[in-house]
Amino acid sequence: MKKVILVEDKVVFRKSLIETLKTAGEVEIIGEASNGEEFLELLTSKQPDIVFMDIEMPLMDGIEATKKALAKYPSLVIIGLSMYDNESYIEKLMEVGARGYLLKESDNYEMLKTILKYPQAEIFFSEDLSYKPDISKNKIKKLLIVDDFETNVIVMKSSLTTAGFKVIASSNPQEAYEIAAANENNFDLIIVDYRMPVMNGAELVTKLRRLPKYKKIPILMLSSETDREKKMEAKKAGATGWIKKPFQLDKFKKIVETAL
Repeated sequence: MKKVILVEDKVVFRKSLIETLKTAGEVEIIGEASNGEEFLELLTSKQPDIVFMDIEMPLMDGIEATKKALAKYPSLVIIGLSMYDNESYIEKLMEVGARGYLLKESDNYEMLKTILKYPQAEIFFSEDLSYKPDISKNKIKKLLIVDDFETNVIVMKSSLTTAGFKVIASSNPQEAYEIAAANENNFDLIIVDYRMPVMNGAELVTKLRRLPKYKKIPILMLSSETDREKKMEAKKAGATGWIKKPFQLDKFKKIVETAL
């Protein structure tokens, strides 16, 4: 049973979508909002699996509401809704971390069934959109995430996979080293948490840099540490960047894309 919030200022469309969702899968509508501000207030007491978000609304539009929501709740699946087949809207919504863009006038029934069953499976676009962002440009990039905190791994892997990257994750630094060292693996970028048991991030980076194939690739250190000495240790080990936790999802993706 998926818990859903609808954010749409047109009451008639909202009711129609509720009826469609109820026939498309097992769903519980746990909240409704008519603008972005109402939606953000709802999130303080509700925990949805999926949010269907209108783009054009009074007080706060869907793009801004999506950005603010994902900054606090990065694992949320937010699907945009619009009357407009608008390239600018689509690009902006994808940039802030939404997982899809559906045209209100399209027949989205089969896609809604997939969204309700497998919300993390892909980026969802209405079939008859004239413009769909090209996420395939990143598919050749292979990334390794090493973090012993499972929630962080899920969020980062989901975010980078939806951006088109191939992602492998490990919660164990020794296992991660063995994965990276394997002949069949050649990662384009590695993200390493600083604080881990058995081997900290700086120690892992030092070992990775000893492998010829990883002497020059970007390796980003992930940490809530603010100690300058820790940053210097990471840099000395060979880390090329530092991502401070907690992070905003859109900024995290930009750091990764820029590093590549």
